[in-house]
Amino acid sequence: MNLENLTQFEKTGKIEKIEFTFEEITKRYNIASSRFKNAKRFLMNNDGDESVYISAYAELYNSFRILCEVMLVLCGYRTSGTTKGHHEAAINTIWLTLDDESMFKVYTSLKKIGKKRTGMEYGGIFYISPPEIKTMMDNVELVLKRVGEKIEEAKPGQKLNLY
Repeated sequence: MNLENLTQFEKTGKIEKIEFTFEEITKRYNIASSRFKNAKRFLMNNDGDESVYISAYAELYNSFRILCEVMLVLCGYRTSGTTKGHHEAAINTIWLTLDDESMFKVYTSLKKIGKKRTGMEYGGIFYISPPEIKTMMDNVELVLKRVGEKIEEAKPGQKLNLY
């Protein structure tokens, strides 16, 4: 975790300090895991139908965004609900909360899904290739695993106040 840069990010007003319980964090993680499983299920029987890719893409985006929020919470923060772009703020903090140089290529790849998702949601042209969706699946699954490992390090019932 890069606490110094998180503190600087907090000064911009995009994140704020917060306390959560282990159970609340676990619940959010389980939602991210469920979204990932939905995407996997959508793609399992797909024969190239673009609408299936759109649904899977949205689920992968939401899974990744929630995982970013979970990592923020594990560091004692959440996005400020009053700021525009709170999804982007959560995604931008993954570099700081899950500080792992070997994951930077994965983070860079996943950060692009936010931009593409915004275009998709607001009427832009959307195209995703089978290799691109496969890479996204692999990357989100890797982040899911890493965040799960961080959660396992926390103690159940403990009030997490890490600042």
